[in-house]
Amino acid sequence: ALDIETWQNIEAGLGSDHWRWDREANRFVPGSDGVLEFNFFPQDTGSASNRGTVNIGADNNSTRRVSQQILQGISDQDLAFHGGQLEFDSTGVLQLGADPGISAGFKDELQAIIGQPRVLPVFSELSGNGNNGRYSIVRWVGIQIIQVNLTGQPKSVIAQAAPILVSDTIPGTTGEVSSQFVFSPIWLVE
Repeated sequence: ALDIETWQNIEAGLGSDHWRWDREANRFVPGSDGVLEFNFFPQDTGSASNRGTVNIGADNNSTRRVSQQILQGISDQDLAFHGGQLEFDSTGVLQLGADPGISAGFKDELQAIIGQPRVLPVFSELSGNGNNGRYSIVRWVGIQIIQVNLTGQPKSVIAQAAPILVSDTIPGTTGEVSSQFVFSPIWLVE
């Protein structure tokens, strides 16, 4: 998960633009592409032990579960834990449990999806510490990971906004912005 302040800075044009996608090399290389980057790990979330991992599909996510979600997305079984859907309440907030940190055990999975679009939750508040923390998710945003360093210093996961097409989604009706860069295909209903 990413804090709302970092996302709002990106929206306001505050940030760096040091990477671009090289189609021939099929990877990110140094250079500008007009899209700002941000580091979403590690970040100071204001809660001891939590650095941005949310629990989806269980109260305590294992490295194996999160690794699967990074590579394949959220499963029907994960959604069943939340009543079959992840939905904002009438105030535009979705409460999700916190999982301490981003494990170096995710490194290979995060590196495997560099340049691929993914959906990232954005939170406005984190209360509690460790596994007792609760994220107040207020947006979903489309991103792509540019660079991963979870074993050296400084640790980082660098990303930028990117459009993503997802299925089985229904836009929010609270009047607030609930997603950015996340699009759904047209559905024909008879």
